[in-house]
Amino acid sequence: MENKNEAVITNYIEKMMGERRQKIFESDEYIQQDNGDLDYLEERYSSLKIPYVIRRVVDDYIACLESRDERYADMSYVAGMGDAISLLIKMGMLNNQEQPLSINAE
Repeated sequence: MENKNEAVITNYIEKMMGERRQKIFESDEYIQQDNGDLDYLEERYSSLKIPYVIRRVVDDYIACLESRDERYADMSYVAGMGDAISLLIKMGMLNNQEQPLSINAE
């Protein structure tokens, strides 16, 4: 049962990450600018007269950077969700295992 619940949670988190990422891509002006710059730079890169072997090294390097950054973003998202859940548990908002934290400064 644990594995089924874990799979359901994992699928839901992946769906949420994808939806959140898409909204960010569509709305963030810096990402929009970067996407425009990437299109321009990709055209320039494609027009370079460089040997195939060198182009493959550069392509592999870029792919590695992209894959690492995407993985880092995904792991950061999951870690942030874990932090939020831990905070809610400590505040007593998800279960009664711990004493609720007092938010009143007395």
